[in-house]
Amino acid sequence: MFIEYTFTMNDGKVLEYFVNFERSRQAILDKNLYPAWTELGFHQCSNCPLKQDEYSHCPVAIDSYDIILGFKEILSCKEVDIHVRTPEREYFKRTDAQTGLRALIGFVMASSTCPLLSHLRGMAFYHLPFASLDETVFRMASSYLLDQYYTYQKDGDFDLEFVGLKQRFKEVQTLNYHFLERIRAACDADSNLNVLATLFTISSMLSLSLEKHLKDMEYLFHKTV
Repeated sequence: MFIEYTFTMNDGKVLEYFVNFERSRQAILDKNLYPAWTELGFHQCSNCPLKQDEYSHCPVAIDSYDIILGFKEILSCKEVDIHVRTPEREYFKRTDAQTGLRALIGFVMASSTCPLLSHLRGMAFYHLPFASLDETVFRMASSYLLDQYYTYQKDGDFDLEFVGLKQRFKEVQTLNYHFLERIRAACDADSNLNVLATLFTISSMLSLSLEKHLKDMEYLFHKTV
């Protein structure tokens, strides 16, 4: 499984990113090959379970490195053509750079080897570019329930109150906050900063108002009086 994002700017500049779903890396990398902001200890997430004597670099930072470099001088409000290709289909949208970058970074983060994001790998495998907030809620809730089904098959537990999902939102919220600090050290323009700030806002909002969003979708399954 792979994702290919092509960004075409109005001035003719093209940025292309081909990202495989499976990306294996060594735990210890040569620090001379990557900037300091990619090292694990640089603004390491407070809830990160990785140890610096076992891992030299943050998996998400390493996977995002080339993308962030390419967008260092691209403003988030700049309108671009975005073409997305997967093995099954293609997508196209003309929109601001931030929207496309958010979709790409979201895929890279969710498919990385970061242990805090491992529960998002299913969603990443069935990646939906440019997803709306409602689509994101629908996919996250559905993915979580499928995860609970597999958990139930193993040990008989099943979380129908979404307690675990809300906790995951909080964990991701913490991760996004710290990762934003990494990006601040790497970027001059605002695209990358705005993308991470938006991801931070979404995870924060969903952790506080998941029930409301789910209630708003109830009419799709049951008629409400």
